[in-house]
Amino acid sequence: MRNLQNKDTGSYYCVVEIEGIWIDEAEQLHLTVQSAPDVSVVSSSVSGHEGGNVSVQCFYSSGYQNKLKQWCRYKDESCYTVGRTDTSQISSVQISDDGRSSFTVLMTGLRLSDSGWFFCSVGGWQVPVQLTVTATLRTDTGTEKKTCHMMECFCLSQN
Repeated sequence: MRNLQNKDTGSYYCVVEIEGIWIDEAEQLHLTVQSAPDVSVVSSSVSGHEGGNVSVQCFYSSGYQNKLKQWCRYKDESCYTVGRTDTSQISSVQISDDGRSSFTVLMTGLRLSDSGWFFCSVGGWQVPVQLTVTATLRTDTGTEKKTCHMMECFCLSQN
């Protein structure tokens, strides 16, 4: 089945016909089509400097105001949850929900190891976001920027 719509919700039967003969066995299933929530981000790629901050705003449709909202890292599947304040959540990641249509993730004190893929999650729906953290190193000849992206580092010199 393709391009399902809400009106396709209902009971369906699976029956077998072999050379014009109907088999008495039939299986019924109930299909419920739900509208996918409008979960989105302004940009699927964000960047920041080592020691700095980055902010990501995750938007969701009104039907998901009371659903679980999280900011998760793909690499280790660690998640930070809106409304949780226990010590298992790292203080460098703060999440605030406006209660209407979006929640904002603020990551402070960025480290190079923070680079990688994250996702906004609302009621089980996910939207990926790639974070790139750039390190600024001081040298005698000027400033050298080191960009780490998915375990590879590149250096650019600025004089």
